[in-house]
Amino acid sequence: MKMAQHLKRFARVVPGVAGYQNMEDLRETDRMIRVRLAEDLRERERDIEGIKRRLIEKKELSFLPALDYLTAKMDKLSNVMRYAGQGYRGFFDPFPVDREKLEQLYAFDLTLFDEVQAIQEKVHTLEEVAGDPSALKEAIHALDEALDGLEKIFSTRCNLYTIH
Repeated sequence: MKMAQHLKRFARVVPGVAGYQNMEDLRETDRMIRVRLAEDLRERERDIEGIKRRLIEKKELSFLPALDYLTAKMDKLSNVMRYAGQGYRGFFDPFPVDREKLEQLYAFDLTLFDEVQAIQEKVHTLEEVAGDPSALKEAIHALDEALDGLEKIFSTRCNLYTIH
Protein backbone atom coordinates (compact mmCIF):
# COMPACT_ATOMS: atom_id res chain seq x y z
CA MET A 1 0.00 0.00 0.00
CA LYS A 2 1.36 3.43 -0.90
CA MET A 3 1.90 6.14 1.69
CA ALA A 4 -1.00 8.23 0.36
CA GLN A 5 -3.33 5.24 0.69
CA HIS A 6 -2.17 4.65 4.25
CA LEU A 7 -2.82 8.28 5.13
CA LYS A 8 -6.31 8.19 3.60
CA ARG A 9 -7.15 5.13 5.65
CA PHE A 10 -5.84 6.81 8.81
CA ALA A 11 -7.93 9.89 8.09
CA ARG A 12 -11.02 7.66 7.99
CA VAL A 13 -10.11 5.84 11.20
CA VAL A 14 -8.63 8.66 13.29
CA PRO A 15 -10.02 12.10 12.48
CA GLY A 16 -7.41 14.83 12.66
CA VAL A 17 -4.40 12.66 11.87
CA ALA A 18 -1.91 14.82 10.01
CA GLY A 19 0.48 11.99 9.30
CA TYR A 20 4.13 11.46 9.99
CA GLN A 21 5.49 13.79 7.35
CA ASN A 22 7.61 15.74 9.79
CA MET A 23 8.89 15.31 13.29
CA GLU A 24 6.41 17.79 14.73
CA ASP A 25 3.51 15.65 13.51
CA LEU A 26 5.05 12.37 14.53
CA ARG A 27 4.48 12.62 18.27
CA GLU A 28 0.94 13.94 17.94
CA THR A 29 -0.03 11.34 15.35
CA ASP A 30 1.41 8.56 17.48
CA ARG A 31 -0.52 9.82 20.51
CA MET A 32 -3.79 10.11 18.56
CA ILE A 33 -3.46 6.60 17.17
CA ARG A 34 -2.70 5.08 20.56
CA VAL A 35 -5.61 6.94 22.19
CA ARG A 36 -7.99 5.76 19.48
CA LEU A 37 -6.84 2.14 19.83
CA ALA A 38 -7.22 2.36 23.61
CA GLU A 39 -10.73 3.83 23.27
CA ASP A 40 -11.73 1.06 20.89
CA LEU A 41 -10.59 -1.53 23.42
CA ARG A 42 -12.52 0.27 26.19
CA GLU A 43 -15.65 0.03 24.04
CA ARG A 44 -15.13 -3.73 23.72
CA GLU A 45 -14.74 -3.94 27.51
CA ARG A 46 -18.13 -2.29 27.88
CA ASP A 47 -19.60 -4.77 25.42
CA ILE A 48 -18.30 -7.66 27.52
CA GLU A 49 -19.70 -6.03 30.66
CA GLY A 50 -23.08 -6.09 28.91
CA ILE A 51 -22.67 -9.79 28.18
CA LYS A 52 -21.82 -10.38 31.83
CA ARG A 53 -24.95 -8.52 32.96
CA ARG A 54 -27.13 -10.64 30.67
CA LEU A 55 -25.54 -13.83 31.98
CA ILE A 56 -26.10 -12.70 35.57
CA GLU A 57 -29.76 -11.95 34.83
CA LYS A 58 -30.12 -15.50 33.49
CA LYS A 59 -28.26 -16.86 36.55
CA GLU A 60 -25.59 -18.34 34.27
CA LEU A 61 -22.52 -17.54 36.34
CA SER A 62 -19.98 -20.14 35.25
CA PHE A 63 -18.36 -17.94 32.57
CA LEU A 64 -18.09 -14.78 34.65
CA PRO A 65 -14.51 -15.44 35.86
CA ALA A 66 -13.31 -15.97 32.29
CA LEU A 67 -15.08 -12.82 31.11
CA ASP A 68 -13.66 -10.87 34.07
CA TYR A 69 -10.21 -12.08 33.04
CA LEU A 70 -10.79 -10.84 29.47
CA THR A 71 -11.96 -7.40 30.58
CA ALA A 72 -8.99 -7.09 32.93
CA LYS A 73 -6.67 -8.06 30.07
CA MET A 74 -8.32 -5.49 27.79
CA ASP A 75 -8.05 -2.84 30.47
CA LYS A 76 -4.35 -3.52 30.91
CA LEU A 77 -3.70 -3.51 27.17
CA SER A 78 -5.72 -0.34 26.72
CA ASN A 79 -3.63 1.40 29.39
CA VAL A 80 -0.39 0.12 27.88
CA MET A 81 -1.41 1.55 24.51
CA ARG A 82 -2.67 4.86 25.84
CA TYR A 83 0.34 5.56 28.02
CA ALA A 84 3.14 3.95 26.01
CA GLY A 85 6.25 6.03 25.66
CA GLN A 86 7.26 7.60 22.40
CA GLY A 87 10.28 5.66 21.25
CA TYR A 88 11.39 7.88 18.41
CA ARG A 89 13.79 10.78 18.38
CA GLY A 90 13.02 13.99 20.16
CA PHE A 91 10.98 16.89 18.90
CA PHE A 92 13.90 19.10 17.84
CA ASP A 93 16.28 16.45 16.48
CA PRO A 94 17.76 17.55 13.16
CA PHE A 95 17.37 14.17 11.45
CA PRO A 96 14.83 13.99 8.61
CA VAL A 97 12.06 11.40 8.71
CA ASP A 98 13.03 8.51 6.43
CA ARG A 99 10.32 7.72 3.84
CA GLU A 100 10.88 3.97 4.06
CA LYS A 101 10.55 4.12 7.83
CA LEU A 102 7.32 6.07 7.44
CA GLU A 103 5.92 3.31 5.22
CA GLN A 104 6.75 0.82 7.96
CA LEU A 105 5.08 3.00 10.59
CA TYR A 106 1.92 3.38 8.53
CA ALA A 107 1.73 -0.35 7.84
CA PHE A 108 2.40 -1.20 11.49
CA ASP A 109 -0.22 1.19 12.85
CA LEU A 110 -2.80 -0.02 10.34
CA THR A 111 -2.05 -3.58 11.45
CA LEU A 112 -2.86 -2.52 15.00
CA PHE A 113 -6.22 -1.17 13.82
CA ASP A 114 -6.88 -4.41 11.95
CA GLU A 115 -6.10 -6.40 15.10
CA VAL A 116 -8.45 -4.26 17.19
CA GLN A 117 -11.13 -4.74 14.51
CA ALA A 118 -10.63 -8.51 14.77
CA ILE A 119 -11.07 -8.23 18.54
CA GLN A 120 -14.30 -6.31 17.98
CA GLU A 121 -15.56 -9.13 15.76
CA LYS A 122 -14.64 -11.71 18.40
CA VAL A 123 -16.53 -9.73 21.06
CA HIS A 124 -19.51 -9.63 18.70
CA THR A 125 -19.26 -13.41 18.43
CA LEU A 126 -19.32 -13.60 22.25
CA GLU A 127 -22.57 -11.64 22.22
CA GLU A 128 -24.07 -13.97 19.62
CA VAL A 129 -23.16 -17.23 21.36
CA ALA A 130 -23.71 -16.19 24.99
CA GLY A 131 -26.53 -18.75 25.33
CA ASP A 132 -24.49 -21.71 24.08
CA PRO A 133 -21.93 -22.83 26.70
CA SER A 134 -19.59 -24.74 24.37
CA ALA A 135 -19.62 -21.99 21.72
CA LEU A 136 -19.10 -19.37 24.42
CA LYS A 137 -16.10 -21.26 25.76
CA GLU A 138 -14.57 -21.36 22.26
CA ALA A 139 -15.33 -17.66 21.68
CA ILE A 140 -13.69 -16.72 24.99
CA HIS A 141 -10.59 -18.70 24.04
CA ALA A 142 -10.47 -17.07 20.58
CA LEU A 143 -10.75 -13.59 22.10
CA ASP A 144 -8.05 -14.38 24.65
CA GLU A 145 -5.69 -15.47 21.86
CA ALA A 146 -6.50 -12.35 19.83
CA LEU A 147 -5.67 -10.15 22.82
CA ASP A 148 -2.38 -11.99 23.28
CA GLY A 149 -1.61 -11.41 19.60
CA LEU A 150 -2.38 -7.69 19.82
CA GLU A 151 -0.21 -7.35 22.91
CA LYS A 152 2.66 -9.13 21.18
CA ILE A 153 2.38 -6.96 18.08
CA PHE A 154 2.13 -3.76 20.10
CA SER A 155 5.20 -4.69 22.12
CA THR A 156 7.29 -4.51 18.94
CA ARG A 157 6.35 -0.89 18.24
CA CYS A 158 9.42 0.57 19.96
CA ASN A 159 11.56 -1.04 17.26
CA LEU A 160 9.69 0.86 14.55
CA TYR A 161 9.33 4.18 16.32
CA THR A 162 13.04 4.83 16.43
CA ILE A 163 13.27 7.21 13.50
CA HIS A 164 16.75 7.83 12.10
